Amino acid sequence: MKSFRFLLLGLGMWLAAGPSARAEGLDDLRAREEKVKAIVQRVMPCVVAVTSADEDKPGSGSGVIISKDGLILTAAHVTQATGNNLTIIFPDGRRVKGTSLGANRTTDAGMARITEPGDWPFVEMGSSDLLKLGDWVIAMGHPGGYSFERRPPVRLGRVWRRDLDGALFTSCPLIGGDSGGPLFDLEGRVIGIHSSIHGSVEMNRHVAIDTLRFDWEKLAKDQTWGKVSFNSSNDSRPITGALFDRESRDGVVVKQVFEDLPASKAGLKSGDVVKKFDGEEVANFHAMQRLLGRRKPGDIVPLAVQRGDELVDLQLELGRRFFPRRDGQGNLPSDEPEAGPNVPFVPEAPGPRPWLGAAVELSADGPRLGLLSPEGPAAKAGLKPGDLLLKINGTAVKDATEVSDFLLALPPEATTTFELQREGQPLTLEVKLGKK
Repeated sequence: MKSFRFLLLGLGMWLAAGPSARAEGLDDLRAREEKVKAIVQRVMPCVVAVTSADEDKPGSGSGVIISKDGLILTAAHVTQATGNNLTIIFPDGRRVKGTSLGANRTTDAGMARITEPGDWPFVEMGSSDLLKLGDWVIAMGHPGGYSFERRPPVRLGRVWRRDLDGALFTSCPLIGGDSGGPLFDLEGRVIGIHSSIHGSVEMNRHVAIDTLRFDWEKLAKDQTWGKVSFNSSNDSRPITGALFDRESRDGVVVKQVFEDLPASKAGLKSGDVVKKFDGEEVANFHAMQRLLGRRKPGDIVPLAVQRGDELVDLQLELGRRFFPRRDGQGNLPSDEPEAGPNVPFVPEAPGPRPWLGAAVELSADGPRLGLLSPEGPAAKAGLKPGDLLLKINGTAVKDATEVSDFLLALPPEATTTFELQREGQPLTLEVKLGKK
């Protein structure tokens, strides 16, 4: 079974997909390099600059053409900055006229169109829902960006996270001018659009192409809506109260239902397969998450679930992830309606986060330790690369994500018990977590 390595780092202990445990040979690297070169040569003519045609609106960014009649995908904040009248610049320096279309400010998806007649070069769209953590991707942007002497940027990286709103996060470095540019898979298909850019790769966010597809008709009809926010820890996000299999296909498998939360009250059971959510068919977890993101706590959502040979219809009243924040007088903010069943308040921990100082590899046997920071808490406690993680504080962990989720729930410097297997022998060690 192919394994991926997930680095447990500080500042949120984010999961970053790194090289697999099996070292790649020189021939593998050369083959990938040639594949990337071929893709870049093929798609480069379709990567454009999206700039303002108005002197009083100097905004600019990147975009990618996805149809022969000149339809362009870009970021909402690019078209909002550039205005309605656009100048589209090709990598060879050609300039043509264009116009902005719709924008979803919440997801940062934007659309524009070349207004001059012609058969324009274009690229194929892929499916972001089918991406897995660790998949290789290519980030590109227009050659100019904020510096007209900049060469066409091409950056290879991996998908390391996706948030509950469907956005992708990759290890591809991005800089100013890349906003709105395309993210490609290794078949040369667009699977994302560059959104927020930051000095840390943790903040390099891309609008997933399947999230953008969800709004296609509204964007094409020049509709603009939503508000700018890249905070994925939204207090008002609705919850279902169930754990789902993120890798399931042809429906979404329910892995666990938590007592006294919305899913349990609606009659959802472990093993159910959600076929329809809010009246829409759902092929996978990420499609369902997009539908969930368009609802608010307190909404009643119809479900159609497969339970054995029976198709069962349920009504799910969505809950609230957090209690709403109140002011000093106990009043709710005007944009925070009191709706839906609440769940226990779990505030986001401010300040330092826990740090293990080790990589965790996803192997066929379960989560194994990979590289350790020589001065990190794991190494100091006696943990070693290759140790198989069985339990943390008595709770079984089956993969790297569960390890990270469990540790993130602990305070920095907490003393933690790890039950391991080393060379077939059981071992228990205590680790005092660090903080970063």
